[in-house]
Amino acid sequence: MIRTESLTKLYTMNGKTVAALDHVSLHVREGEYTAIVGPSGSGKSTLMHILGCLDTPTSGSYHLHGRDVSTLGKEELARVRGEEIGFVFQGFQLLPRLTAEENVALPLLLCGKPPKERAATARALLEQVGLGERLRHTPSQLSGGQQQRVAIARALARDPAVLLADEPTGNLDAQSTAEVLSLLDDLHRAGRTILLITHDSVVAQRAQRQIAIASGRIISDSAKDIPVFSKISPKFITK
Repeated sequence: MIRTESLTKLYTMNGKTVAALDHVSLHVREGEYTAIVGPSGSGKSTLMHILGCLDTPTSGSYHLHGRDVSTLGKEELARVRGEEIGFVFQGFQLLPRLTAEENVALPLLLCGKPPKERAATARALLEQVGLGERLRHTPSQLSGGQQQRVAIARALARDPAVLLADEPTGNLDAQSTAEVLSLLDDLHRAGRTILLITHDSVVAQRAQRQIAIASGRIISDSAKDIPVFSKISPKFITK
């Protein structure tokens, strides 16, 4: 599903060239739950922005579902971000004046779905993340963990191929962290492809595969001996 070859991102700072990413090559299959883990400044956020089509590499290639992302125009990139990638951020990024239901329905409003379909989808997703009784609550009326679950439901509104979660537990207490990670486990078992970006090695261990990055390079890539779940077939895809 995701394949990068020699992905490099260079920045110029104070007259010096700095490599945020240095020839990063990786392959993520459909249905895989992968954590990209590294300390601040390791390059993991830069990698996330490129994989999320929010930034472009200086060199190297990135293919999503077999398409070379570098060949896509602005409109096509916007479509990919809206339809194929679901984003979950550390800061939740919910609109404070909207209810949980309205926040989840927002992506569907922006793509022109009718009101009844928006409402039905939002309610079903909030039920799925355990917030069916909080439809009318605004973010200020929800705990941090509940807000993040609303954000995950919103990310799923258009049934994206990939869920890209950037430090989704970074602002949460231990109990809320456990709830959010349990939800990600459930989504993976349902066949969702998940990329989890984190600095926390304990959080990363929840994924079936951990890719460690430091100084812009992959330094290790390990996978647990568990199956990849497919949304296409209920059978396991063996390694």
